Amino acid sequence: MSVDISLPSPSPASAPPSTDQRLRPLSFDRTAPRGLVHRRAVGEVLLTDWIRLGQHRFQVGAQWPRGHAFYGPIGELWHDPLLAAESVRQASSLVSHAFYDLPCDHPTLMTELDLDVRPDALRLDGRPADAVLGIDCTGVTVQGTRLTGMTMNVQITRGAVRLGRARMTLNCLRPSVYRRLRGAHAEVPEALPEQPAPLPPREVGRAVEADVVLGPPAASLAEPGEGAWPLRINWSHPTLFDHPTDHVPGMLLLEAARQAAQRLSGPGPVLVSAMQNRFLRYVELDSPVLVRARPVTAADGGRQIRVTAEQDGSVAYTCVLDTHRAPAAGSGG
Repeated sequence: MSVDISLPSPSPASAPPSTDQRLRPLSFDRTAPRGLVHRRAVGEVLLTDWIRLGQHRFQVGAQWPRGHAFYGPIGELWHDPLLAAESVRQASSLVSHAFYDLPCDHPTLMTELDLDVRPDALRLDGRPADAVLGIDCTGVTVQGTRLTGMTMNVQITRGAVRLGRARMTLNCLRPSVYRRLRGAHAEVPEALPEQPAPLPPREVGRAVEADVVLGPPAASLAEPGEGAWPLRINWSHPTLFDHPTDHVPGMLLLEAARQAAQRLSGPGPVLVSAMQNRFLRYVELDSPVLVRARPVTAADGGRQIRVTAEQDGSVAYTCVLDTHRAPAAGSGG
């Protein structure tokens, strides 16, 4: 499971646009308040504007830079699709707080995140990508007046082009309930266990060691036909650990799945065009995690990579990825 632990919200965070503005175009001129998307660094905020279209329908604007410090271009041709995943994650926080009045100190628990994007719509051009997230919330549940859960169905467009779609399911917890569920793990530990050395960055599609989240192959633990690596946690990473947390963040697990897929499908750049993520339980910071990956055949005959993260003898996270080779810049691919 992946819990987004809220940070103190700026006081007051700017109010959401009123419903009589629902026909106006979204603005991409400034970022959303950091507290609404659970980020500390302004540079990590991707969302810009938000409008209510109906009781459970919303539009949210996001801007993706051409050169994000961590989610950089793939093959020098395409925006990183994990920018879309992070935008949806941030949108779940913004929608919960701005439209359903969830207090900013209530953690949100992500249990599913599916993403399907069109490579041609991810193409880089000379400007940042202005994306619109059309959000339809279903299965909305409340306790009294407090939001307790929902599923966000998201259509992502870039200008007049359909870029992709996403689906995210989350539950919202009272702080007291979260602390009770987490028990001894409810606090950020004082230190991490010693971490494995990183794989060579190029093997996992990275330029620097600090961005590598997989350690050396665990050949003795791998089953035939699969790869296995220890998860590597870098607490000082400015994107994956924008703020302290008491468990492994969900976006780190997505990155581990993507790096595992790159390691199996490389050596050239690999574009992830679809992901189906399931967060089965909390992934703790104080116990080793083993990431396994193997190629599988999809129902339509295409190639997929199945990834699991195991901790203390059980599977805590699963991901199925669709991958494509990203042609080198200038190849005309």
